[in-house]
Amino acid sequence: MKLGMVLEGGGMRGMYTAGVLDLFMEKDFYPDGIFGVSAGACHGASYASHQKGRSFRINVSNSRNRDYMGIGSWLRTGDFFNVKYAYGKVPDELFPFDYETYDRYRKDMPLYAVVTNVETGKAEYVCTGDMHKGIAYVRASASLPLMARIVGVDGGLYLDGGASDSIPIAASMDMGYDYNIAVLTRPEGYRKEPADKAMISVLRRVYGHRYPKLVEDMENRHTVYNQELELTEELEKEGRAFVLRPSADIHISRLEKDPKKLEAIYELGYEDAREHFEEMAAFAERARKA
Repeated sequence: MKLGMVLEGGGMRGMYTAGVLDLFMEKDFYPDGIFGVSAGACHGASYASHQKGRSFRINVSNSRNRDYMGIGSWLRTGDFFNVKYAYGKVPDELFPFDYETYDRYRKDMPLYAVVTNVETGKAEYVCTGDMHKGIAYVRASASLPLMARIVGVDGGLYLDGGASDSIPIAASMDMGYDYNIAVLTRPEGYRKEPADKAMISVLRRVYGHRYPKLVEDMENRHTVYNQELELTEELEKEGRAFVLRPSADIHISRLEKDPKKLEAIYELGYEDAREHFEEMAAFAERARKA
């Protein structure tokens, strides 16, 4: 059986995932396919290129860099994360992406970026393939409504994958990955509350006329998210999923800029993965032999 890995988003909470994946790289552990949502797609790219520590260095060193992210970038460009810097200068100059290593492994371990089609409201699971082009889908997956411009790729219009499918474990199974490791960014027992009515009102004003399906996604997101959590927990009980989630509730915002908080949640991910690695590796071995 094929082993999938599902990486939830959550903005800068995704530094937990970066810690988990760095421990996996240290142990030379990789699945047969990766499904990354939003920040999960970004960290999944560094994992797919076998670049331990890259996600940590990018986000901690740039957390207060106005060229990387911030309200100034949002006001100037429409993107909280500056596109030219985050998806140009970072992978090509400052923290070079290892395209050669990524290409060596991408057929045996494809990376799927989960994006939301703003016209249909449906999630799409795009194999990133050649990362020179696929990075556009990674960017789209991490483009939060209201905080980023809609991303056009190959005739499609996309935003944050988490708007339609935050935990794509069902999609992974539908695509042939019968067993999955799920890396979540909320602690056990978390359930999402309905979006604030004021926020929904803003979304309706900004997107409602042209993209009503996207607004529906955001209105229903808490229901879908909680259903996906319940499915993941049921699969965990059945032995078809292994779930890693924060063992402590570190209060951190989606757009967190405090490097100490980012380092703390990264370390939590690393330590949680280290503590549960042997159990997780045994699960992976059973899954591949099933």
